[in-house]
Amino acid sequence: MKALVLFRSYYGNTKQVAEAIAGQLRAMGHETTLQDLRQKLPELKGIDLAMIGSPTRMARANRKALSVLNRLGKKGFAGKPVAVFDTYGPVPTKPEELEQSRRWLYPGAAGIMHKAAKDRGLKVYEPVLRCEVKGYKGPLADDVLAKAASFTREFVRWIS
Repeated sequence: MKALVLFRSYYGNTKQVAEAIAGQLRAMGHETTLQDLRQKLPELKGIDLAMIGSPTRMARANRKALSVLNRLGKKGFAGKPVAVFDTYGPVPTKPEELEQSRRWLYPGAAGIMHKAAKDRGLKVYEPVLRCEVKGYKGPLADDVLAKAASFTREFVRWIS
């Protein structure tokens, strides 16, 4: 299968997750294109699946990620599988701080993109991948890249 992994990253965290996803797809024998959302969307003909990621910033998803989901819906990608992922954080450790921060962290970019994909008629994978960042600029939480690889394997099994 031919896979497309699209991402937008500000501090490199979402890019690291996208690279882990692309690496897992390649390890599974899939031809994979990894591309920043700031670049022109590649030709979709022959692409079998797409995975799109964005950081959660100010409780929002990146506009370009949402725009690409809209374009996928309009360009005949509706029957092909799509999965979404995001990075978010840092997550406060004190319960009262967590409660105050909840609206900035949840549903996050992944939840917003998942809803947008469904609204556009895309065949979106039901679970979303959320990847915690320890600080505002990183690094990623310790288990995130392994979690991304596992999510990718599950997504590909769902397709099969």
